[in-house]
Amino acid sequence: MSLREMSASGVDRALVVEDVYDDGYLRLEHKSYYMACGGEPVRLPRTEFLIVSRLTRTPERIVSAEELWRYAWGDEKPLNTESLHVYIYRLRAKLARYNLRIDTMVNVGYRLLLREDSFT
Repeated sequence: MSLREMSASGVDRALVVEDVYDDGYLRLEHKSYYMACGGEPVRLPRTEFLIVSRLTRTPERIVSAEELWRYAWGDEKPLNTESLHVYIYRLRAKLARYNLRIDTMVNVGYRLLLREDSFT
């Protein structure tokens, strides 16, 4: 079992145990399609869950649009950036109430950020 500690400013914030991301606020179980924020289950459609799942595998790091697309839709479908933008837009609206946000780096990709006020 692999255990990895993530830290943003020298403070240990997250534990990733195999296919589980848990930073004390956001918990995501990649294989069982389970997500919870502050202990409250969050229900997302499969594709939206897969996008969040990929973003939590490298928290606060940019993931390219191409990588997100391949992770959610596979290699069979060619990248459709407009469709990806729609999914990101919907996810932003759903995740805002949980103090999570998806940041865009234009022409590079996206990253999932935990808002600072969620710790208070």
